[in-house]
Amino acid sequence: MGAECQWLWPTPIGLHQYADAESVNPLLVDAFAQGRAEQERARGQSRGPFFASDDDLLDRVKLPEWQDFVRFVVDGLVATARGANKAEWAGQEFDLQVGIEGMWFQCSSEGAFHDVHTHGNCSWSGVYIVQIDPREQRIGHRVYGEANGATRLYGPPFNALGGAYIDIANAYLMPPSQDIEPNPGQLLLFPSWLPHQAMPYEGELERVIISFNATIHARQGDQLRGYSAT
Repeated sequence: MGAECQWLWPTPIGLHQYADAESVNPLLVDAFAQGRAEQERARGQSRGPFFASDDDLLDRVKLPEWQDFVRFVVDGLVATARGANKAEWAGQEFDLQVGIEGMWFQCSSEGAFHDVHTHGNCSWSGVYIVQIDPREQRIGHRVYGEANGATRLYGPPFNALGGAYIDIANAYLMPPSQDIEPNPGQLLLFPSWLPHQAMPYEGELERVIISFNATIHARQGDQLRGYSAT
């Protein structure tokens, strides 16, 4: 009798490219430079290799192009959530409400990084690349190489692999982590429970990104047919 292999708990990831990145990203860099200077003065901080803004960026940016960018983010979230839940939502139509629960920008240079972490009180998180060195220049770093400035995602088996036995039969656990190559205009979406890390970055340009957390609800309620709350 034949046996069928079934998979449980795959991890959905969304990658989207902003069509207007070439024209809009430089405007964002300028706006963020001004916002950074204002917030550093207000905080009494001196300029350093790492900066994270307050998480109210959604309402701070006043560029005419900003609403189009936000629409791109929202559309990407909806498309990714629909793809991730295709089987669970089969036969059901939902009018989705996307809530951006916090959005901020980060700047890093001189080897600055953000250690492994997750996000709570949301279902999806995202990283949008505003500025970074070109790939050939970025991966040529003598120490960081291809990981220079990448976002590293850690899979569900990662914590267990510290003492795990590796043989040919559990090769499906590899790789325990995956680096997402950063390109300007790229929007990476991932489940907020997924551990991730901004790898050390050093380059001629600052690594400038937008990060955010989001919730997605259905206007008619979040209860799926066939699922019980008990």
